[in-house]
Amino acid sequence: MKDSREIKVRKIRVFTCTPIEFSGDNSFFSRDSGMFSRGLRSIGVESMAVMPGSHRIDDDSGLIRTAVHNLSDPSWWKSHELDAVILYSWAAPRYTPVAEAIKNAGIRLMVCMDTCGVVSPQANPKSWFLDLPKRVLTERRIARGKLNDVAKYLIESIASPIARKRMHHYRCADIVTVPTPEGADWVRREALSLGDANLASKIVYLPHPQSITFQYDGTEKKKLVISIARWQPEDWAQKNPRVLLGAYRIFLTENPAWRGIIVGSGATHMLDRLGVPHIPGLEFQERVETEYVPKLFNSASIGFWSSNWEGQQGTGAQALCCGCSVVSYRSPMMSCFSHYVSRKSGRLAVQNTPKDLAQALAYEARAWDSGARNPADIAMAWTDEFHAELVAKRALGYLGLKPDV
Repeated sequence: MKDSREIKVRKIRVFTCTPIEFSGDNSFFSRDSGMFSRGLRSIGVESMAVMPGSHRIDDDSGLIRTAVHNLSDPSWWKSHELDAVILYSWAAPRYTPVAEAIKNAGIRLMVCMDTCGVVSPQANPKSWFLDLPKRVLTERRIARGKLNDVAKYLIESIASPIARKRMHHYRCADIVTVPTPEGADWVRREALSLGDANLASKIVYLPHPQSITFQYDGTEKKKLVISIARWQPEDWAQKNPRVLLGAYRIFLTENPAWRGIIVGSGATHMLDRLGVPHIPGLEFQERVETEYVPKLFNSASIGFWSSNWEGQQGTGAQALCCGCSVVSYRSPMMSCFSHYVSRKSGRLAVQNTPKDLAQALAYEARAWDSGARNPADIAMAWTDEFHAELVAKRALGYLGLKPDV
């Protein structure tokens, strides 16, 4: 006689993990590993985010804290009966023991990188050498005169021991993701140049997920340019605020109907710290609550950044989802923006200079003034690519898993 009792099917279980201890509050779950876990839960997958350290009072209920040595223990991972782990290790060799443990536990593994793709001379020789000062010479330890660090970095990069260690990290994974299309091409090129075609086939483009709160709500767009980032002095080498301010000064002087807002930690002290005079039409706001950022982007027309390098510029993706177009400049070190402007959704300056960036802003402002930009179309073109639940579905597809919903 047939048993009529309902058979309970176990849901797919996919954890995310970052091997560095951070705050586990809502700010962690608004980006990268934490947001990925939320995206998985939104499509019916059982998911928790894993992080080393002791429990903190403000930890989100979706977080598991554990001793750091457990992350390198296959039995610890096996005890959670997981179908897959999404590891934000950036493929850094120092976290290879974590990747090895997950592999040895028999669990599918996706390794997430956060890079423009210029990871070595093997990936993109021209850009790696041309942009070396941005990534190495501007670091504080180099500024203090330790030029032997530069020599060591050059020798190790050219001889490729770092790259070969990274290849071993890739071998632990079923899939390696890179957050820009061009970047994925260059990371594959590195693997091929080191003689491993099998590794190249597992390297794919997958953006970092963004919250569904970043979507266009129909707000009438203002003649407003907005830049959101961290603006503390330790961030200046990357975020490049002096060039940003120079571009704003030229653009706002020549286009007085427009105004700008710079938002983020350290923003209100930028002018004084940099010794830059007041810029008419430009406002500054310190760090704002996460839920307020979509409102800022919904009211703005253009998102603007002049960083020397980025992996995936997350606030740029958020701006696009809210119907903004974006302006930056053309460079392999900012490969995300070559993608961001590819759908009638922005413009790139030829070089990262105040004059060139101001000109790009002016052309983009004219595109809005003439009706050549449509915020609803821009948002529609990008939310399917960046929203967390859709990124999570693509991740499961790469891992050979199918959600229950």
